[in-house]
Amino acid sequence: MKKKKIIVAMIILVCLCVAISLILHNKYKKDKENREQQRYTEIRKNVKTAVEWNINAMYPNCEISDGFKDLSGTHYNSSFLINNGYIKKEQLLDVDNKSYCDVYVDIRTEYKDKLEHQRDCKIYYKIYLKCNNFEDKGYINWG
Repeated sequence: MKKKKIIVAMIILVCLCVAISLILHNKYKKDKENREQQRYTEIRKNVKTAVEWNINAMYPNCEISDGFKDLSGTHYNSSFLINNGYIKKEQLLDVDNKSYCDVYVDIRTEYKDKLEHQRDCKIYYKIYLKCNNFEDKGYINWG
């Protein structure tokens, strides 16, 4: 009778330990995913600031508009932003603190007068992020 109680108590203890370890593992996994998403959001914010700085330099009198239109345009990646001083390489550091994320920026321009590129224009852009364990749909490795 005493052996049965000990065996039942051991089984309950093992089940309890397994349940606790599963709960802690899931919490750790969710916390890690949240930290990664926070970092990717921070990188996106840094890139957004750099891209808008670049757009304001290239098209000083044009409005930066929300949304995205299927127009002619240009594109560039993180190397362009870094080489031209719009962003620091450290601002693109991935969650592993060793590798760096890349971006593909698609910029589209809309002009009311096709001969006047400094007034009555709107600039649209989209940022695609690529890190070690994350890639936006639409990202193109441009070099």
